[in-house]
Amino acid sequence: MWPRIRRVLKHPIMVMVVLTLLCRGVKNAYPFNSFPMYADPSEYPSNYLVVADGAGNALDIKKHTGLSSAKVKKIYTERLNRTCKKNGLEPEEATPEIRKEAFAETMRQLREAATKRKRPLPEMVRITDMLIYQEETTFREEPQVLGEG
Repeated sequence: MWPRIRRVLKHPIMVMVVLTLLCRGVKNAYPFNSFPMYADPSEYPSNYLVVADGAGNALDIKKHTGLSSAKVKKIYTERLNRTCKKNGLEPEEATPEIRKEAFAETMRQLREAATKRKRPLPEMVRITDMLIYQEETTFREEPQVLGEG
């Protein structure tokens, strides 16, 4: 019986079993994790950005600028956070003028990147934040235009 148990314990899948049991038992103590992002979804919406031309046709922003949509989102968020901090506000309290300033800075950076790649952006570009809400068993998308320019 012992040789059989020893052979089962030496099987490569046992490493995964042991790690899984450790993660479940130790919870969030470094370097283990209980994977809360899968167990307890947030009530706040998820989101992604859509960069489109003036007519609303999505642009392949990575092709134009070398920056992914996720990177554009990070650039906008960083600009908004920096501008809000400068004005002593939280990002949720940002005025339309502050949001417009953050958008203008983001567009300046996107246009510079597109020019360097010799793939200029259209004259009119719209960035839309698509919020995704989970409602029971369905999902709902809600677009919010961050700016046009």
